[in-house]
Amino acid sequence: MGRNNLGQFEKGTCGNPRGRRRKMPLRISDEQLREDFFNAAETLIPITEKGKRKLVPASHAIDMQLILKAASGDMKAIIEYNKRRERYTLEHLKLQLSNLEAIADAEYRIRKNPEDVTDEFKRVVTLLKASLDPYCRMP
Repeated sequence: MGRNNLGQFEKGTCGNPRGRRRKMPLRISDEQLREDFFNAAETLIPITEKGKRKLVPASHAIDMQLILKAASGDMKAIIEYNKRRERYTLEHLKLQLSNLEAIADAEYRIRKNPEDVTDEFKRVVTLLKASLDPYCRMP
């Protein structure tokens, strides 16, 4: 390398010709992002309700805030609340319908071949019937 008699680099000569190594970007997988999101949603947050302090998961605290804002008239919060309500209602209805289909299929099998049905199968059908939401109204 070109240095002068004072030990300095000559003009136009770089002291670090290879340069500084580039910083490698942090690679985060989709699975890691998903896991971090759900872990953060379960973080306990202190809230005050009726003068008492209690710890609730962050996702629950966010839902409570959304409902409070919607009740106070915030239009964006009302729209978001209605979207969530429709989505959760639809998911609940789909679950109830799939349980009803399974019960109907099981009862058909019991009626068609009663000798092939075990007591355990009948017990599972009874548990499935008990898991149905009695207040669920199909549109």
